[in-house]
Amino acid sequence: MLIPYHRPGDPRVADLVTARIADRAASGTPIRAVLLERLGPVVWGPDAAGVLAVLEELEETARLWLATDRRPEPLPAHALDELRSVFGAA
Repeated sequence: MLIPYHRPGDPRVADLVTARIADRAASGTPIRAVLLERLGPVVWGPDAAGVLAVLEELEETARLWLATDRRPEPLPAHALDELRSVFGAA
């Protein structure tokens, strides 16, 4: 499940992840991970071995995606400005 890009630390991300988990659980298909667009995976489970297995599966899926020569678009100017502002970057 891909969560749309929001800057690191944006509290809206928690709401999006919570809603996605609830939607999938309501449909009878619980999920064990989400992918934060441009930031990476968030994986959970009852034990470390299960979490690592899910993470390995995500990494393999990412390798396959990259093999198709698809590349993300650069962040828009407003997103870069927000990162500079929030994190004090030049």
